[in-house]
Amino acid sequence: MPAKWTKRINKAVFIAICSFCILTFSFCSYEPEPTSEAINLTFSTDTLQFDTLFAERLSITKRLKIINPSNKAINISSIGLRNQTDDFQLTLNGRTGSTFSDQLLLPKDSLLLLVSANIDQSDENNPFVIRDYLEVVNQENSQSVVFEAWGQNANYLSDSTLTCNSRWTNEKPYVLSGTILLDSACILNIEAGTKIYSATETFLVIDGTIQVEGTADSSVLFTNDRLDEPFASSAGQWGGIVFLGNSTNNYFKYTSIKNALFGLNLNVFNPDNEADVYMENCFVGNMAISSVISLNSDFAATNSVFYNTASSTVSHTGGGSAYYTHCTIANYFNTAREDPAALFSDLAVDNNENQILAPLEVQLLNTIIYGRIADEIQFFEQNPGNLKLSFSHNLVRSGIEGLDNNSIQNQDPEFVEPNNDDFRLTPISPAIGAALDTEINQDVIGTKRDDAPDIGAYEFIEE
Repeated sequence: MPAKWTKRINKAVFIAICSFCILTFSFCSYEPEPTSEAINLTFSTDTLQFDTLFAERLSITKRLKIINPSNKAINISSIGLRNQTDDFQLTLNGRTGSTFSDQLLLPKDSLLLLVSANIDQSDENNPFVIRDYLEVVNQENSQSVVFEAWGQNANYLSDSTLTCNSRWTNEKPYVLSGTILLDSACILNIEAGTKIYSATETFLVIDGTIQVEGTADSSVLFTNDRLDEPFASSAGQWGGIVFLGNSTNNYFKYTSIKNALFGLNLNVFNPDNEADVYMENCFVGNMAISSVISLNSDFAATNSVFYNTASSTVSHTGGGSAYYTHCTIANYFNTAREDPAALFSDLAVDNNENQILAPLEVQLLNTIIYGRIADEIQFFEQNPGNLKLSFSHNLVRSGIEGLDNNSIQNQDPEFVEPNNDDFRLTPISPAIGAALDTEINQDVIGTKRDDAPDIGAYEFIEE
């Protein structure tokens, strides 16, 4: 081949290679201009769960895709953990951290985020469920994904029907989520010292019989599954315990139920004056609604404290019976309310707007009913004669006339610290020595009552 043709070919190849390199460089370096619109991203899941039980400090890695469904490029200004804890670790494009900024996401493209959970099983202060939230922000549009990991070894139940004649022991805690049903004709026994922790919107539904056998030295606990603040002391963190029409012979002894929407919700509709639920030496409170809601059902409590709820602390409507002996019903909840601490009515309206009207028998003996509003007890009788009331040796805050039957009206019971759920009596309490002597010779925490017992669940002891 003539030399001149060789030179021409080489020159053409050189020009082609240069042109290709220029075009390739230009293409590779091109980035579309991000839109100024707020785009709703999509995610491969809305909750990333790490449900392995941890025996030691482990790291499990899961994948989360952040997807741009639009035809426009966007700039994600921030990807990061809301709580900035060490419980979860993020890796994006080979970099590990808790926050990433200014991430370009092309049209119809996605980012792959690697997420690790690091939970120290040996740390007894860990909550049973550890949660954080991944927050992704573009153009002030903030979206989040829940990160959730189990933190301790426990018995986990989710949306379950319990085996008939089960017994829960205190060897490991029980962590509930969803609806847990005890069928009719079945019995659930819970032994002393057992701890039950429930997730948000979890309900324990009893259509059979639950028998809770706590003791003064080893009580039973029902609460939410978050033990870290502010969740550990917040109301409304789980649903509550519901009783249906076939439920009977239920009792709770030395039991604490707290931080739910409601403690007990009775819908038994069998008003035969035999207690469908009986409570002895129990604490039920810090509820987003009520401690006890009873609709046309029978309830009895002795030596128990019902406290601090956003609505009526105890509510008995639509008939049935309510017996409170040596109890403290106190409402110092930290939000304004109009409902009294104790409400008793022969009339109720159910969820279907149906009226329920039936006789109601109420017995209040040696019981404190007190709180922040002027009238903390209310009786309503739609049909004259439907309400049968036995009222003796109580201390109440109320403007109702005619309640004085060896009772104390509108005198502060002088609790130790009611805003912090401490309803023991101080030395100046008018409830001291003012109760009727009964066979109930110990108080809510097992203290012996003397010959001149005190009104309420607590017996005052001089220190």
